[in-house]
Amino acid sequence: MKKYFIPFGVILFVALFLSSCSNLKEVVYLQNKHIYGNAISTKNVLFDATIKPKNILSIEIKSADPELSAPFNLSAVTVETPESERKTGSLTYLVDNKGEVELAVIGAIYVNGLTEREAEKMIKEKLSKYLNNPTVHVRIMNYKISVLGEVTHPGVYSIENGKVNIFEALSLAGDMTIYGNRKNIKLLREDKNGGKQLFLLNITDANIVNSPYYYLQQGDVVYVEPSKVKANSALVSDNTTFWISTLSLLTGLVSILVTIL
Repeated sequence: MKKYFIPFGVILFVALFLSSCSNLKEVVYLQNKHIYGNAISTKNVLFDATIKPKNILSIEIKSADPELSAPFNLSAVTVETPESERKTGSLTYLVDNKGEVELAVIGAIYVNGLTEREAEKMIKEKLSKYLNNPTVHVRIMNYKISVLGEVTHPGVYSIENGKVNIFEALSLAGDMTIYGNRKNIKLLREDKNGGKQLFLLNITDANIVNSPYYYLQQGDVVYVEPSKVKANSALVSDNTTFWISTLSLLTGLVSILVTIL
């Protein structure tokens, strides 16, 4: 009976190839090849940010008669915003802890949980008894998200167009490092009542575009945790440092004892 021997080099090559394939699956975004070339159903394309307490709103009210609409653009409670965030002809208002903004003449309006368009509609309804066909523009001025963990540039980022998805957020932070866990990204979100919610995102799965958390909301915190490879390498590094230090100490003690004796 003949015996067949597989060269060690071949075994090593196969092992390295399989290892690289496994590692590739850990870092590639939007996998699931069976959906490539097909339209992906995205239920959240028409995403709109909602207003929350502590938001700064730009509110501009106009009508055919500027003199009649002028009193509605005056307020005792306004908020200073950076020059880059100001809109000419509009005032900024802080949404209080009750979810309300105080407008001149109209008074307090509850806007918590409303989109910008919904807030505009509500204000127009309030104005209908004072103005004919008023025009209202509402915009959230302090739409910010935070990206932390295994990304190139962690930090807080301002979103000017009021819409950002998870990939755009990671792009703002310089993308994930090779050590980021792409299958277990943590999303911390505050609901309209102030409660905290934690969600997990897997961006290696192409179906992430159908997730209700694909689009981020203002105030969201994205945390990219390190992969097991990063954690294990850190542990090995710490252990190696410990043993090298211990060995150096023992070597020094032995040298001293030899010198004394």
